[in-house]
Amino acid sequence: MPVRPDRPRPYDGPIDGPCPRRDPPDVGVLVAPDRPRAGRPLRVLAATFDGDPLRPTLAIRLRDADGTAVEAQVRADWGEPDAVILEAVPARAGRFVAEVARDGAVVACRTVRVRPRGRPVAPSRSMEDPWPIRRTWTPAEEALYAAFVRELFRGARDETIAHRALHERTSDPAHNLLWNSLGLGEDRRPEEGGLFLQPDCADTPYFLRAYFGWKRGLPMGFRHCSRGVGRPPACGPWMDLVAKIDRVDGDDPVARVGRLLSRTLAWGVHSGNGRVPHDTGRSDFYPVALSHQGVRPGTIYADPYGHIFVVVGWMPPSGGRPGVLFAVDGQPDGSLTRKPFWQGNFLWNPDPTLGESGFKAFRPIVRAGASFRPASNEAIAARPDTAYAGDRTAMDAETFYDTMDRLISPGVRDPFAVMRQLVEHLAASVRVRVRSVENGVAFVAAHPDRPIPMPEGAAIFETTGPWEAYSTPARDLRLLIAIDVVEGFPARVRRDPAAFDVPPERVDETVTALSRLRDELLADPAFAIGYVRSDGSKQRLTLAEIVARKERFEMAYHPLDCPEIRWGAAPDSEEAAPCRRRAPPEDRRRMEALRRYFRTRTRPPRGAHGPGGD
Repeated sequence: MPVRPDRPRPYDGPIDGPCPRRDPPDVGVLVAPDRPRAGRPLRVLAATFDGDPLRPTLAIRLRDADGTAVEAQVRADWGEPDAVILEAVPARAGRFVAEVARDGAVVACRTVRVRPRGRPVAPSRSMEDPWPIRRTWTPAEEALYAAFVRELFRGARDETIAHRALHERTSDPAHNLLWNSLGLGEDRRPEEGGLFLQPDCADTPYFLRAYFGWKRGLPMGFRHCSRGVGRPPACGPWMDLVAKIDRVDGDDPVARVGRLLSRTLAWGVHSGNGRVPHDTGRSDFYPVALSHQGVRPGTIYADPYGHIFVVVGWMPPSGGRPGVLFAVDGQPDGSLTRKPFWQGNFLWNPDPTLGESGFKAFRPIVRAGASFRPASNEAIAARPDTAYAGDRTAMDAETFYDTMDRLISPGVRDPFAVMRQLVEHLAASVRVRVRSVENGVAFVAAHPDRPIPMPEGAAIFETTGPWEAYSTPARDLRLLIAIDVVEGFPARVRRDPAAFDVPPERVDETVTALSRLRDELLADPAFAIGYVRSDGSKQRLTLAEIVARKERFEMAYHPLDCPEIRWGAAPDSEEAAPCRRRAPPEDRRRMEALRRYFRTRTRPPRGAHGPGGD
């Protein structure tokens, strides 16, 4: 398998041809900031879905009024869309032209007026019109959005990307292509007057889409949907989010947009929006094909139990390592983390009463006379950029995960490389839990007299408030499933050796070697984590120790328990000795009654109440 770097080399061949009168409909071009200034960074992004996910075809060059090429850095990225980014710092003011080429032929141009340095530049938004609509969601604009999301969360394969809030990422000009592009200081830190963005999992895709839409002058809207209790969610009429900004008071455009997102949008959507049946047009999302064009940055994954991921990019197999598909998810406490696709994160259940889950994309919003509306299923199916999959039938779990494995790592998969990757994914899940538990411990320490009521039955997975933010039942259920995947992988190879190119005569030998490798990796100190005990001392745990405690993790999610209990320490052990805080006895009895859901790796039905969710 050829070795591929984290980022590909951009197209570096000759560029020829005059600027066309019109841009092609499938190639988007973005210049940021809206009103560039001499001596300040300038970025140009070009993106298209009509490309090769493994071979960059787009190129950009910036020329001044004399036709001289401006010194710039150009970079590309893997996957859909095919995109290229130019970064330059024009030394002087004047008229420049950004030329975009595909396979060497110029296909689009942008005139860029650079203002003189030192002269005030008016922002491109005003108090009277903080969100003007200047564009629509064309295939070109969708490609730009996907490229923006991918660049926002770009990182090396083994890099941990985790933030306490989305605004920590958008305030970083190294990753945000639209950083302060409006000239309002909108991407300063919130304490300095910038946007405050702290969405949970269901809000995250909407915040990203609205953020990009605001910057680009695009329409945005949503529907109020039910959560689904014993039946799939259903939605009401579509609402124009941008029109609602007139109801938001204030004389600061940034503050008004921030309140529009954190109140109107965040209070208006939830995880049920992502699980609406595929065949209805009354939804915010449409189902996409399991392909690179379908599962692209900005696509969501709605799992059957109410969690939402946003796809942010993929890396092809490299140096003997399998490929990886990355997504980000928000948590109830507002934190945001990049995670890989695998069975331990992305749950699958085709039961129609849970709603229809899977990979979905935002419906494009189109003009309807003087107003806007989301595109219908028929209109979406006719567009070349959507990878619409409205006729997709329910897959069983084995088929779904196998299909995704082959998409992420085409060809024969090395079982030993997969085993190592699964352990790496498990380690990443455990590291994320460290932060979740620490957040709960910190909250309890700061509010020692504040109770955190434990909800009834299924509500332990679905409620709001401090329990949602600082307990971890859903995350611990996922952790238990992740442990099962790692422990069971040798048996999976035994069931389907052909998928891993293992000949029949070597199955026993391979399974034994995989089991040995799994145990060695789980015991490897490189994958160990540390947590702070009640007395302030540090306790280290290997993955092997965590796996051995999996039964105790069935009752380790209560935020009022001490950290030793949260990490499965045996009650009478030396590790648990500093523990001085336990959940109320009545809560522990109810946790015991709910334990069967963790043992069977299932969740109680939505809307179930009473002990054990009965």
